[in-house]
Amino acid sequence: MFKNKAKYVLVQHVIIDTDAGVDDILALLLFLKAEREGLVKIEAICCSSNATTTVGNVCKNVVRILKLIGRTDIPVYQGSEKPIICPEKEITLYHGNDGFGDLDFDEEPDLSIIKKVPSAIGMNEIVSRHPGEIYLVCLGPLTNAALAMILYKDFASSLKEIYLMGGNYKAIGNVTRTAEFNFHTDPESVYIVLRNAKCPISILPWETCTITKMTMKWRFEELGNVNDPLIQLLNKAEKSVYRNRLSESWYPCDAFLAITLIYPECIEKEGIYHATIELHGRETRGQVVLDHLNENESNVRIIKRVNENFVKDMLYKSFRAGFAK
Repeated sequence: MFKNKAKYVLVQHVIIDTDAGVDDILALLLFLKAEREGLVKIEAICCSSNATTTVGNVCKNVVRILKLIGRTDIPVYQGSEKPIICPEKEITLYHGNDGFGDLDFDEEPDLSIIKKVPSAIGMNEIVSRHPGEIYLVCLGPLTNAALAMILYKDFASSLKEIYLMGGNYKAIGNVTRTAEFNFHTDPESVYIVLRNAKCPISILPWETCTITKMTMKWRFEELGNVNDPLIQLLNKAEKSVYRNRLSESWYPCDAFLAITLIYPECIEKEGIYHATIELHGRETRGQVVLDHLNENESNVRIIKRVNENFVKDMLYKSFRAGFAK
């Protein structure tokens, strides 16, 4: 199911599904730079809630960034406000009430550019026009993708590949003891996607992010000193979000996923497995379960390690080059 990719593969069509926190915005900017270099074509950005802010705020965050870089031509869709089953446990507001550090802006973004149909419908319309060509990149909960698979029988079989940031493979969690945030927020949608997808699925899990040893010190003293207005905006948002964690590690999880798709040579270790997700356990709901008995056909590639220096270099070069209109 999985094939080796040559260096700097041209990815022609990408749909980005996002819950648009500050880490999502960093990944989105990497895709936009890659598009400028002819490496990807962003067909749409689909928004969804992540249970810590509204989908309306997510849309505002995306539109605001697109306006700043002069790319409001990219279609934006508003998707699910809630997961299929809402979590019983209250989830911490990791990125502020608005998902972007609760910064003060001079004006509200113009949301009239958002398409009138929901994300699931928009996804299917695009995939129907480009069967077998779309890379679906999910940076948050999988609600929109799952709804598209439920609504349209051909959607799951018409994607080229799916890239997911979320889950785990060692049962190490960050929102519970055994579950990662994105997958725990809507595990039913993860189950639907893993069960129904007919294309290769790559998962960049939480554990992969934590072993890179990137620090807040590097984030703000090196990357943060690049003279680019967007990195300065992200500096403000991230300092607001991480103000009590500035001496700790920095985990730009969604940026890791973006870089592994655009520059697959950064991947140092991976494994092929059959994966599903626990839906019922009192202590394990949202945990990814791998079939170590090999009783089922493999359905995912787990990206286990990325080259930290490659990631740093790509982030620094991307912002040093600037995102001016």
